[in-house]
Amino acid sequence: MNGVATFTDLSVDKAGSGYTLRATTSGATGATSDAFDITAPRPPPPAATHLGFAQQPQTTQAGSTITPAVQVAALDAAGNVVPAFTGPVTIALGANPGGGSLAGRKIVDAVNGVATFSDLSIDKAGTGYTLRASTSGLTGATSDPFDITAPLPPPPAATHLGFTVQPSNTEAGATITPAVQVSALDASGNTVTSFTGTITVAIGADPAGGTLAGTLSVPAVNGVATFSNLSINLAGNGYTLTASAAGLTGATSAGFNITAPPPPPQATQLVFTVQPSKTPPGATITPAVEVTAVDDLGNRVTSFTGYVTIAIGHDGSLLGSAT
Repeated sequence: MNGVATFTDLSVDKAGSGYTLRATTSGATGATSDAFDITAPRPPPPAATHLGFAQQPQTTQAGSTITPAVQVAALDAAGNVVPAFTGPVTIALGANPGGGSLAGRKIVDAVNGVATFSDLSIDKAGTGYTLRASTSGLTGATSDPFDITAPLPPPPAATHLGFTVQPSNTEAGATITPAVQVSALDASGNTVTSFTGTITVAIGADPAGGTLAGTLSVPAVNGVATFSNLSINLAGNGYTLTASAAGLTGATSAGFNITAPPPPPQATQLVFTVQPSKTPPGATITPAVEVTAVDDLGNRVTSFTGYVTIAIGHDGSLLGSAT
């Protein structure tokens, strides 16, 4: 077509080096191709002959998934994985020292020659379990021995409360710092981190009739309730706090004191904080003169509201009669 002849299905049946092709047509000089080789066909890959555990089962707790996932491979006679194998592989218990049952998906199709069993578990503890893998037409395989251990016992339950950060001496009305903490404890005094119940604090001993303010009921986080804004309004020695939670024995804190706040500063002197400035006779002195009541340290006493009287101190007029 258009001067070109295309040969799409040529083949040569025997291997050899230096073959050429000859092209001829009527009325034109023929042509000979470059030399080329015909190679012997590649032998087919070896067939799968047997199974093998590519990932052995590991020691695991009873009832838990065996991790990492057990893997069984289809192997040739030399022990190489045969990727072309995609048949179903079945797994079952071999040695069963604990009388356990194998749970999970037990028949899995191989992918690239490997079957992966991702959710196997055994329900009873025992030493020396094995798994057995099988598939049609191939020799089966038995895993290495592995153990199934008894599940861990549940952690002890919380039985009582305890103050893990005690209230400290604080001024009346001020926040108790550091924040009071109350923990849910087991019978051995360990914090039970699974406890998330609500813990409530209140005044226990109340030597001055004070009132406890702040957030008094707090849900525990990892077994600990933190009371970050508690305060008591009246001074007294020997206060205590109590803590309670549903189903647990309560606790009483160590004693602590609430002290009276320091008395407010007293004004002891006056100072000119805006001095009088040069002004013409009869004109208003500007800016306005200011006099401030201060304490012994020179701090302004904001609570002072008394009258302040001002008068001429030194009369600097010529006749000494200024008003």
